Amino acid sequence: MDSHSTDRVEAGVSPEQHGGDSDRQEEGGSAAGEFPARTPGVTTAMLQQVIETSLSGICIVDRRGRIAFANAPLLAMWGYALQEMVGKPVTLLRLSPEEGRDCIDHAVSAGRWNGTVAARRRDSSSFDVRISVSAVRDPWTADVWLLLSCIDAGMQRRTADAPGHHRSLEQAVAAMPARFMDPAQIDPAIDDSLEDLGRACGACRAYLSLFNDPRTLLGTTHEWCRPEQNPRRGKSRKLLTTDLPWWAARILEGETVLVGGASAKGRLHREEREFLQRHGATATLMVPLRLNGSVVGFVGFDRNTDDARFEDEDVTLLSAAVHIIVCALDRKQSEYLFRESESLYQIVLDAITDTVTVVDTRLTLLLANDAFIAWCEDLGLATDVVGKDLFTVLPFLPPNTRQLYERVIRTGRPLASERSLRCGDRAMILREMRIPIFEHGEVARIVTVSRDITAQREVEDLKSKAYAQIERNMEQFALLADHIRNPLQAIMGRAELLDDAATREQIRQQVQRINGIIDQLDERWAESRKLSMFWRRYS
Repeated sequence: MDSHSTDRVEAGVSPEQHGGDSDRQEEGGSAAGEFPARTPGVTTAMLQQVIETSLSGICIVDRRGRIAFANAPLLAMWGYALQEMVGKPVTLLRLSPEEGRDCIDHAVSAGRWNGTVAARRRDSSSFDVRISVSAVRDPWTADVWLLLSCIDAGMQRRTADAPGHHRSLEQAVAAMPARFMDPAQIDPAIDDSLEDLGRACGACRAYLSLFNDPRTLLGTTHEWCRPEQNPRRGKSRKLLTTDLPWWAARILEGETVLVGGASAKGRLHREEREFLQRHGATATLMVPLRLNGSVVGFVGFDRNTDDARFEDEDVTLLSAAVHIIVCALDRKQSEYLFRESESLYQIVLDAITDTVTVVDTRLTLLLANDAFIAWCEDLGLATDVVGKDLFTVLPFLPPNTRQLYERVIRTGRPLASERSLRCGDRAMILREMRIPIFEHGEVARIVTVSRDITAQREVEDLKSKAYAQIERNMEQFALLADHIRNPLQAIMGRAELLDDAATREQIRQQVQRINGIIDQLDERWAESRKLSMFWRRYS
């Protein structure tokens, strides 16, 4: 398995995003199974966040029994890194070959299997794990994938027997994912989660602090604290990049900082005592916030009781809670960037004077620019068009329009057309270009750029008629010149028979004068002929 494939899996790329056949998936693609990919508002990124924020270990296995993806809880449960698992047989989880094949075969045939099996971690320690195996089908390729959801059975027993402190903290962490489903409520969800976590772990303060981009300011954006504590929300602290505090430097390196508590070895250093004194705490835990590969801040928990202790299990649970917050912030940032880019695309489309629409393969309108909306309003049609069928929005379209779109979908090639349409008493001529947009190697949407060329065609018809009339007039003019020359020749012949020389000379001069005028008219006719040809070629 190459490193590029591993990078794609680590980035959360699903098989929908990089193809469909099992060979390519075996090279390192993750799978999404029968997720509601076409449900409005549900995106692949959102489904990825659901998997990552799950407290259960989730593993996706292809039909050949190879691991395609594993989320953070599963990796922590077994003690492996993602690149050590992707592409390896599922028996790496230390399922016996017979036991593993039985549960996989049963899941493929019956669709689901549940049970408890013996597993072994990377450090060779054994434990019991509760596994639920579901067979899911990729809607794009019809390939069968296996979704394994795992829970440490021993941890479940320990949780049931855990003291109230740990049980409350686990319940607070478990309640967090549901709060972050609505992107618009992320800030209140963080506040509520900090309060629940702070109360459950016995903290006097729980807060979220963020660095600015140059790492010169640190501000507290979310906070919960007990009534006797002075709130720090909205306050910021200046930092010197050349002389960062020791704890800030460690956080920016991605390390969890624990001062005091169970992890303190011997007596505290002077800088640690001063740090706790400034915080008014006897123990502090700070977990880094990492977004897009870099640390942007941290979530902190302060305790001020004499027996303050952040046990290892507390640190693990609070770190899992911070991971949920990070996923929510990452989703919020991604959706903000998406809306920003979508707004930019809409501005560009609205600046185009031609009508532009985007439809899916079912001919449902997904997007329309201002020119299209104005055109519909001018035709007396509804302007609320997004989400409606194309034939509902434009009821005057002939049935063969569907065949044009089907041809683009089938061939994957752009298609230009020009046709006459009638909407009520209004006749129009449309020139259209249909352009396919591909996803996963197939046409997913069609962009249609249309222009009403009725007025242009009328002007062209008038030009053609005018040019034709000019040609006829010029031909008649040429014939008229010949008709004048013929009588002149007869007059000149008659004058030659006269005996009066003076009269004969006068007639000859007048005939030459008339011939000169006709010659000038012939020259002008030739120039007009050239000008007419130029008009036809370049107008």
